[in-house]
Amino acid sequence: MPTAKLYWDDPFALTFETTGATVSTWESRPSIVMAATRFYPEAGGQLGDTGWLEVGGVRAAVVDTQITDDGTVHHLLAAALPDAPASGALDAVVRGAVDRDRRIDHMAHHTAQHMLSSALAQVARAETVSARLGRDSCTIDLDASATPDRVLARAEDLVNAVVRDDVAIRAFFPTDAELATLKLRRAPKVTQGIRVIDIEGFDQSPCGGTHCTRTGQVGVIRVVGSEKYKGKMRVSFHAAARVLVDMREKEQILAALSGELTCGAADVMAAIAKLRTELRQSRESLGQSRAELAHLVADEALARHPVLPDGAETRVVIVRDDDDVPTLRVLAGRLSARADVVAICLAKADGGDFSVVVQRGASSTFDCGAWLKAVAAAHGGRGGGRPERAEGRLSPAAVAEVARGAEGQR
Repeated sequence: MPTAKLYWDDPFALTFETTGATVSTWESRPSIVMAATRFYPEAGGQLGDTGWLEVGGVRAAVVDTQITDDGTVHHLLAAALPDAPASGALDAVVRGAVDRDRRIDHMAHHTAQHMLSSALAQVARAETVSARLGRDSCTIDLDASATPDRVLARAEDLVNAVVRDDVAIRAFFPTDAELATLKLRRAPKVTQGIRVIDIEGFDQSPCGGTHCTRTGQVGVIRVVGSEKYKGKMRVSFHAAARVLVDMREKEQILAALSGELTCGAADVMAAIAKLRTELRQSRESLGQSRAELAHLVADEALARHPVLPDGAETRVVIVRDDDDVPTLRVLAGRLSARADVVAICLAKADGGDFSVVVQRGASSTFDCGAWLKAVAAAHGGRGGGRPERAEGRLSPAAVAEVARGAEGQR
């Protein structure tokens, strides 16, 4: 027999007492089933309630609430009741209490979701296809490929105006005749026992969740992000106390940034823009210096490896201490500008490995990509590329082997 849903009668009533409870399990976890409950089970994107049950003077923590297809509500316990049967009836009065803060948070966010979905349908012409009310984040997925920030801001303004108006929210089971007259935002998922949440003058939606009784109880609704998700648009939002927590965290970050940048909070973006300009200029200057250094190193190496009389290929291996990959590219390019040279340029990288750039001159037939793959496979590393040029990372053992192989070669 389905569990009677007392949470529908009054979402703010959080304690109850009953008899005739049964010890059961949910997916191998201990649970208690009762004829009636005020614990909301996970459904419709809303998480289940937590709290406690007291049986025969023993209090047990309820860590989750779930419901089966036949409507039986399971109150999942942190641990099995001591001295209780593994299954079967409990010959004792059961007292229960729902975690108030969690319930209030869920009510506020579920109500906020209805309101924001309605606002987005009105302002953005985007219908909600799914919603998830998580412990840390709440999301609405829209049947839209994009929703501009200015449109999200308009929807946010609209719902918060309704919050400030503090209009009534009614949960009821309409008759068939009443149902035919309602302007539901979406069609019901069931055909019998349809429960409707009516936010006066703003939204009517079928729903079995727990909600506020007036919009003012939501406090405030804040859109905190949006992104493309599986071809649709996902909007993240906070309501009630979570908005305050989010604002405090962001304010702390802003205060830390303004402290580091020695400016006021309003000037942080300008200070960051200035830093970016200075960083770009420094990088350009550093790039020029590295290029000049690479040319000097390359010219010195080429002087030690003159062109052979028969025009044979000359392999030049250079191992640097702390050059980055862009510098190795410049160095390899400078060396291989001479047609007979095969340049193998290496430098220490993070993690103890070596970055490597291999490039051949115009008259060389050396296959840079194949050579690098073979060395990496034999001695540790990864990399590859085209016959004329390749890049990758090699282990110290591989670099030592490359250096030994270069000994005696011109």
